[in-house]
Amino acid sequence: MSNKKKLLILLHGYGADGNDLLPIGKHIQEKITNIEFISPNAFDKCELNPFGYQWFPIDEDRRYIFDEQIQNVTNRVFNEYVKKEAERRSLPISDVILCGFSQGGMISLAVGLRSIEKPLAIISLSGLLMNEIIPVGKNQPNILMMHGRLDDVLPKDFYEKSKNQLDLQKIAYNCKLYDDLSHSISHEEVEDLVDYLKTIISEN
Repeated sequence: MSNKKKLLILLHGYGADGNDLLPIGKHIQEKITNIEFISPNAFDKCELNPFGYQWFPIDEDRRYIFDEQIQNVTNRVFNEYVKKEAERRSLPISDVILCGFSQGGMISLAVGLRSIEKPLAIISLSGLLMNEIIPVGKNQPNILMMHGRLDDVLPKDFYEKSKNQLDLQKIAYNCKLYDDLSHSISHEEVEDLVDYLKTIISEN
């Protein structure tokens, strides 16, 4: 596996904060020592949980449309987290990995598909690919989507629809559905994530 440094940016879910994914970041760092990670807070306080944060407000209709508001959020994530943190470490964008849970997974996919400078990988844990998103560029990052069959917050239909969207646009991806997983992150899933990261880093 390559010893070249990589930056992993973890994006938390709706109503949580950056601390929520710290244990996962630390575990990955123990397994892959050339990965450095950050787990920042979203930009806005959560409308339904004043102790947490949100990347964007939840639409009552749960349509998850990539609109101007989401575009603005993805631009900020790219500029303030991806680009700035990569520059601080003298890393190219292509050495950055975006990984998010739930709403953070939606943002990870959107940032990677829409940015001109592509990260190494974009990973969604219990997230989805937003409707009406138009990818930028011919070459896309490595994509991994992981989801629980028992998810009752973002049911697996969203996972299947996300796969169909990527298929229609002829964008390659990896995915895995976990039979006994709800809207959460399991140990098995994290270990699979570690194996995936080892693979793409060794190929980079």
